[in-house]
Amino acid sequence: MKSLFYTFVILLVASQISIAQTNKKVVHSNTEKTYFIEGNEKHDWYLDPSLDPDVYTLDKHDGTQHLSFYTDIDSLKLQIKPGEQYDFTVIWNGDSCKTSIQSEAPITKYLLLEPAFHDTIPFTLTGKNNLKVSAILNGTDTLALHFDTGASGIALTREAIKNKTTLVERENLPSRDYTRLKQKVSLNIGQNTWEDQATYPVSIAPKETDGHFGWTLFDGMVVEVNYDKGIMIVHSSLSKIPRGYTKVKMEYINSLFCIDGTLKVGKESFTNRYLFDTGYQRAILLDKQLNADDQFPQNLPAIKESILRNGQGDTIFTKIVNGDMFKLGKKKLKDVPTQLLVTDNPARFKTHILGGELIKRYNLILDFQNNFMYLKPNSLKKEKYADQS
Repeated sequence: MKSLFYTFVILLVASQISIAQTNKKVVHSNTEKTYFIEGNEKHDWYLDPSLDPDVYTLDKHDGTQHLSFYTDIDSLKLQIKPGEQYDFTVIWNGDSCKTSIQSEAPITKYLLLEPAFHDTIPFTLTGKNNLKVSAILNGTDTLALHFDTGASGIALTREAIKNKTTLVERENLPSRDYTRLKQKVSLNIGQNTWEDQATYPVSIAPKETDGHFGWTLFDGMVVEVNYDKGIMIVHSSLSKIPRGYTKVKMEYINSLFCIDGTLKVGKESFTNRYLFDTGYQRAILLDKQLNADDQFPQNLPAIKESILRNGQGDTIFTKIVNGDMFKLGKKKLKDVPTQLLVTDNPARFKTHILGGELIKRYNLILDFQNNFMYLKPNSLKKEKYADQS
């Protein structure tokens, strides 16, 4: 079973899956713990003979993805295209652990709609840089949720579940955060309604909100976020990108999406992966392991130190320094307060993080059909950062 590398769980979208190869393969293991390498990312995998099969789902990807499976004594190497499936069996302690590798086919149903829909959703930018919208749960319960691009699925605070919904009337709340409720829900935002959605309770959420919805609700669509006008526009398709936007490629890892950015400190520039996370309220958070790999300077003068908390209430310690320049595509920002992680990365994989305080300075087009993002500086570009010296 795939271990979670982030605090949110993948929402799988039903699709047709073809068979990657016709012959099943048998591999052997002396240990319960094995692992996959998907692209360049390692994912621990724990064998479970009680599942028939245990399903490993690849992240969203374009073209062929290289995937390897390793035990302590055996291995398997594959090339998987979107929409393909490969089944094999691992023999462990005399038990057969049936495993299915599945790669979801691209969602095309929205692209093919005639006529196309363009749904405008007003949002409020909170004082903590979160995108707050009004949503209706199960047709009756009105909630304030934030659009969290650094998450997948739907999460609600325990307080909101108890006081603003009827969910607790049907089942007891699980004691652990991100333990899925048994009942499925419907969620309405604007003119769109998503049925049969899994919901996860959390301890805390950004101020003024009852929880979040992640980017996966919009998979296969195009989402425009206009901070100048305070609106999101959800498109079933978008034929033309307006002038003035810069284009960057999305990379999907652990059900989340990242883009490349370049941070300049002094005379040195560091280009790396950044999780695009409107749920993180500051500007930039740098991963300590990536910093070590890149030999990022450790002697920069500190503006101050800070404590962050994630949705589970975990404490995350950071040191804040000044980033002289940050570049996304062709767009640049100067003097960006940058947090250096002292503790482990809350994303639970190697990535830096871009947050709402930086993201809000751009109007966005998130193309979840072609897996590109488009950015254009807006009227908030020169707004002072909270940690600016």
